[in-house]
Amino acid sequence: MSMHNIRFDFVCQRPVPLYAHLCNDYLQRTELAISIGMEHRQDSGGICYFIEACAQQAELETLADDIASDFLLSVWLQKTEIKRIEAKTGQTKPFDVKQHQGLPLYFCQHCQPQFGDNQHPHFGDINLACDHCKGHYKLSRELKSLTHLDIAAMANNLLNEKTLALPMLGISLALSPSNQQAQYQRPRILVCNPNSLNSQFCVSDSQVLALSSIEKPLLRVRPCSDHPSLHAPLYEIQFAENRLLVILTEMLRQKGVHWLYVNQDAVDNTKMDLPLRLASIGHYWLPITHLTDGNIPLPNNLTCLHDENHYKTSQHKFLVKSTKHLLEWHVVTIPKLSQAKLSLAKEALTKPTHTLMEPAHHNTLEHAIDKGEPGKDISNSLCALSAGLLRHNINEHHTKAQFVKNAAILYFNKHHPSQIVTVDGHSEPELFFELPMLPGSGYEVCHSLSDSPQKNVLDKFKQLHPREYNQLLDLQLLPSEGALSQLMAVAALIIGAVPSQDKHSQQMCVSELADKFTALAMSYQGNNAPRIDFPLTKGMAHRSLNWCKTLGSLMSFKLAGDNNLAKLAFAFHDSFADYLSHWIEHVDQNIGIKQLVVAGNEFANPVLAERVQLRIGKNFPLVVNPLLDLDGVNIAIGGLYLKQRRG
Repeated sequence: MSMHNIRFDFVCQRPVPLYAHLCNDYLQRTELAISIGMEHRQDSGGICYFIEACAQQAELETLADDIASDFLLSVWLQKTEIKRIEAKTGQTKPFDVKQHQGLPLYFCQHCQPQFGDNQHPHFGDINLACDHCKGHYKLSRELKSLTHLDIAAMANNLLNEKTLALPMLGISLALSPSNQQAQYQRPRILVCNPNSLNSQFCVSDSQVLALSSIEKPLLRVRPCSDHPSLHAPLYEIQFAENRLLVILTEMLRQKGVHWLYVNQDAVDNTKMDLPLRLASIGHYWLPITHLTDGNIPLPNNLTCLHDENHYKTSQHKFLVKSTKHLLEWHVVTIPKLSQAKLSLAKEALTKPTHTLMEPAHHNTLEHAIDKGEPGKDISNSLCALSAGLLRHNINEHHTKAQFVKNAAILYFNKHHPSQIVTVDGHSEPELFFELPMLPGSGYEVCHSLSDSPQKNVLDKFKQLHPREYNQLLDLQLLPSEGALSQLMAVAALIIGAVPSQDKHSQQMCVSELADKFTALAMSYQGNNAPRIDFPLTKGMAHRSLNWCKTLGSLMSFKLAGDNNLAKLAFAFHDSFADYLSHWIEHVDQNIGIKQLVVAGNEFANPVLAERVQLRIGKNFPLVVNPLLDLDGVNIAIGGLYLKQRRG
């Protein structure tokens, strides 16, 4: 019988601890002469785990079946390959991994069908020992003490009381959404019956795979149209991520419960890992914001200028430092009381002064950073630009300082200026475009429209669509809500996205209206849509948006009798992406763009991300750092590479 050398590849976007553990386990199969290895992909910074074996055909087929069963799907897995090789390149020494009890899983395909299947004798045994994932070692003392009867009582309490607090997990569950929230929050859903997922939510195949992955992320999706019970525009959905929730959701599924609402704000959230919220950008899943500690290999294509840096939002502080081989970060959650004080202080500082057509004068970057003047600071955009371009190549060694050149970034953020910033061939940054903040209320928006060339359109709109006009007058806008979200909220009211019979229409905030507008755009089934105007206006130093013309353009389509709300919402996104594409082409003619980075939490909007990818990505391949997030850690790390003074 002939022997064959076969290699199994697992190409991953970023490290997957489970795969390293499994590779070590497979080294124990000495009869197959197994070797293992880990290769770094220089282009993306990703990792390829591989297993090599030399055996006969039948043995290799059995090995392939075992590997397919054991290597559970990770959201970071990009592709798998099986290939014949001439000679082995791997090692027979186990990987040096962080030692802890068991694999980094709460359950696996071996134990979950036992404790999580109501037909199995071990159903409900949260302490079920598993020799494969050793998930029973990850149970806290409180979880270990739970019996089948205890969990069944929890399920019954939830059905009777409509809510259930789980302090040992730091969450509470409910059968219906909370009405006690002071401000709008996108509902978070725990799916109890995955088989009914497609009848509740609009999900793609790639989203189903991501939800089923070992990371159990939260994904932003919309409910099925005209759903009788799901009334929010968008939801964040997730599958059960630990043993207790697996058992509890299975018990509730038997009772006909398809999903539960999750609240992690009202209780202690230190008992459970913060959820991994993902967005899809191009060919990558990216965390919107990294909320757990981590590290990446020290990049060597750019020069790190500082040893430490930090970046603070209203909710988290991101601390980063560079070591000899790594960039490490630590995330600290800011207490609620401090969040409120920070938010008030930020609003006081960022209260904008509004001009209709002329953006504020832009001074030098250093002056803007020192003075903290709103609308002038491009440091976040530059941080995101540097972080997006960071790559590590173990075979590359530079003899002179390397800095970002001939690059640009689309940085759209809910809480900071949304900008297009460029860096020329001499590493000199320039603000090309900044999305303007709207006035403080819908009344002021209408006043600005009345003082602009859009007055005639506004007057006709007021006459023919008084409901939408009055809703717009009642809208309140805050600087902390983000320029793009504000614009989308106003657009949602203009197209008539809020029916008059909605009792809460006047209380709807910018984030809820923006979600409603995004959900409408997601529901559009066509490819062609009207062209909304997004004209630039040139200020003293950088370009801005003539938002009066944009809103007037949208009103014109409404006046023309176009009542397809989904088409108009889609048209807004598609037209904006198309205009962005033209602006980037203009920048390219001036400085020659070799790398275009996209970053910022506004790209968690799936329609915006998709249209930007389609409109711009065909001419300028979009760059993200697959090892970092869209907004948070990347800003803190990017600050290590800024040449100017930091606060």
